[in-house]
Amino acid sequence: MRNHRSEWGNQTLEFTMVGIPLTFILFSIANMSLSMVTMHTMQEAVEQGARYVATRGSDCSSGSNTCTVTVEQIATLISVASAGISASKMNVTLTPAADTSNAISCSPLNTCLAGCGGSCNANLTTVWPTSTNSDNAPGKDIIISATCAVNAPMLLFWPGNSSTKNIGSTTYSAYSRQRLMF
Repeated sequence: MRNHRSEWGNQTLEFTMVGIPLTFILFSIANMSLSMVTMHTMQEAVEQGARYVATRGSDCSSGSNTCTVTVEQIATLISVASAGISASKMNVTLTPAADTSNAISCSPLNTCLAGCGGSCNANLTTVWPTSTNSDNAPGKDIIISATCAVNAPMLLFWPGNSSTKNIGSTTYSAYSRQRLMF
């Protein structure tokens, strides 16, 4: 193959014109894919938590066994189901639809988990939904919602101090409303 002096440097120019934009497109696709996985994982975890609660209302008992659940059990289920999402970055709110003043907030979620040390939520061992005001009756709705702020992985390559990088921070939210069955 003959290489003419007038064609020297064309490969570098062509890569610059095509390669750099293509690299940013690939990073954008990877970032969008990770965002979608995070959103789906969080929604699925909240759905599983709501289904778990919906099948364990006040009338859920068999003989001497009761199957009520505590805030800690719900938080543990959501934390396990949300693999890859840090419990220290996720905020979860448990709300009985009949009386929103009885909402319990786990901000962040790890304050409602076992082994939370000195930063435990006061409602950790509370049975939820509470039996006050018939929040726990069959046919009543419960709402579990969650939010999580995540930085885009592409920003790892952004110059500057990492503590000041708020560009690209996205807050994801998940919501599930279920009717108590028992």
